[in-house]
Amino acid sequence: MIRLFVFSLLTIVVALSVTLYLGFPNDPGYLLIAFGNYTFETSLFALLVASGFLYLLFKFFAMLLQWINPRKLFKFGHDLNEQRKAKARSDTIEGLLYFTRGNWLSSYNLLTKSTGDKDASVVNYLAAAYAAHKIGRKDDWIKCLEDAEEKYPKSRSTINFLKAQLLFKLGQLEQSVAVLEQLKRSSVNDHSLLYLLKEVYVQLKDWQALKELVPTLEKNQVIDSIEIGEIRMRIFMEELYAARSSISDSTKEEPLTQLNKLWKKAPAKYREDEKVVKHFSELLLQLDAKANAAKAIESAVSKCWSENLVRRYGELDFGVSPQQLTIAEGWLKARPTDANLMLCLGRISMRNELWGKAKEYYKASIKISPTAEAYGELSRLLKDLGEVEASETYLQSYGDLIGAQLPELPLPSQNKITH
Repeated sequence: MIRLFVFSLLTIVVALSVTLYLGFPNDPGYLLIAFGNYTFETSLFALLVASGFLYLLFKFFAMLLQWINPRKLFKFGHDLNEQRKAKARSDTIEGLLYFTRGNWLSSYNLLTKSTGDKDASVVNYLAAAYAAHKIGRKDDWIKCLEDAEEKYPKSRSTINFLKAQLLFKLGQLEQSVAVLEQLKRSSVNDHSLLYLLKEVYVQLKDWQALKELVPTLEKNQVIDSIEIGEIRMRIFMEELYAARSSISDSTKEEPLTQLNKLWKKAPAKYREDEKVVKHFSELLLQLDAKANAAKAIESAVSKCWSENLVRRYGELDFGVSPQQLTIAEGWLKARPTDANLMLCLGRISMRNELWGKAKEYYKASIKISPTAEAYGELSRLLKDLGEVEASETYLQSYGDLIGAQLPELPLPSQNKITH
């Protein structure tokens, strides 16, 4: 092609040179072109020169286009764009791989590097935000989420859910619950959202809000029935505490009335549950309602035996020791070989200053099932009764089992000895 162009150029140059050398005839000819109201006229020589120039110009541009090749330029641009996209995808993939391995800094750097690509997704921003959180860059993860919300408005609920999660992890509970409650209006049945909202309410100790949320948790089976039951029980226990604390210590009658009302309305299973009964009895003792506290434990134990409540019944002074002894000995008829009950009876006997009976109950408890508490109580009693040698023997056994804390109990040296 280049040879043809050069040949054509030389031919035209030679032709023009010969023409100029030989000279044109006196009349070089005349050309007239008419088109409508327009006319064009020139000499044949000028037309020849113009035609040669236009031909050379055409051939020059044809050669230039062939050399530049727009198709190759377009392909080059396309390939360059594909390479850039491939690099961005590679950064995203590598960033996510670092993410799964817990290499948070590398993950954050690669994921944020690829967010500027038009093929990047909201996942880049979410993963980068979490990685920034893990390396303690709060401002960075907030910016990631703000940019994501601006660029991907359709994913706003997911973005804000992650924001609430990260705020919760940072202990910023008020901000977290504000985001979650706003999301709840549009995502009523979202399991993850409801579960996190439950966790935030527990941390905030917002029992009323949690109580209102429980039916939704149950309906959507966000947590199992066992946990639902535990939450309801916890809410009830907190309601008892709130009733106890409702009025200052200067007035105790009204909180006591409220406590008793709540207790009467409580499900039967709560009035028999050792954890709830123990909590209720402690609140009553704080209000100096010792007899009521004893009755709560007695009622629960008579319906559903609880070693912990029986132990509690013997440890605390409810101010009604004679009645306690009668009731506890009534339990003994159904459980004559219960070592824990024997220990309880020994302690109640000491509160009734029945030292001999207390000694026998302690010995019976040890015979059935030796415990540090029983050895300790018997050793303490025998020492105060003057039976030092026997006391030392039981004290050694107590030391071998090492040492449960013994409650405060009256001793013979502090009172007149009765048998």
